[in-house]
Amino acid sequence: MDLSGKVALVTGGAKRVGKAIVLALAQRGCKLVVHYYTSQTEAEATVRELRSAGHEALALQADISRETDVDRMIEQALGHFERIDVLVNNAALFYRTPIDTVTFDDWERIMDVNLDGTFYCAHKIGLRMKEWGWGHIINMADVAGQRPWADYVPYSVSKACVLAFSQGLAMELAPEVMVNAVIPGPVLFQDDTPQEVQRREIEKTLVKRAGTPEEVAQLVVFVAESDFSTGAVFSVDGGRGLL
Repeated sequence: MDLSGKVALVTGGAKRVGKAIVLALAQRGCKLVVHYYTSQTEAEATVRELRSAGHEALALQADISRETDVDRMIEQALGHFERIDVLVNNAALFYRTPIDTVTFDDWERIMDVNLDGTFYCAHKIGLRMKEWGWGHIINMADVAGQRPWADYVPYSVSKACVLAFSQGLAMELAPEVMVNAVIPGPVLFQDDTPQEVQRREIEKTLVKRAGTPEEVAQLVVFVAESDFSTGAVFSVDGGRGLL
């Protein structure tokens, strides 16, 4: 499928892996909606970078854990571009939650963004795509959803749920809409991730190194361009899922 001229919305697209996905989709000819929550400066800088390179782009703010915010973001995107062809649910919360200090507020906050936010965006945009007769949704999961990390149980559970949701939604929206999940391995660690945890996760890969945002973005583009993949799980984890 040719992405040239298609409209892609990337949640959490202002920085880190999200920005790499935005730039990679733009290079394939997509028009971009760059979603952000609090990273307004980074989102606006990303849009300026895209526009200076000749790409059409729009930055939109939303708290994706709030249904009304998602509704507003979608209407703003459609008001500007008229449709959304590709949705990449990338936005997520990721921070340490050791079992002896984790609170229900931590659990709820992570689930609200990682699972509920993915559901709101995919459900609302997916139904529009089904009406239009075509669309592609890519949900960013994590190797932790298959092999949970110690000290990150809420995050791991949220990503396991994203995997199940992706496959169930693929069944619901077929044949018009393709829904797939991408599983990155260790790529960019948060600042609060201890060095020993980083070393442990890298050592568990077969390639013995962390991945790059660009390597994740390359796989997302590949999935977005596929005309015959739905309900699938694509890994870019350096072999971490085997160990």
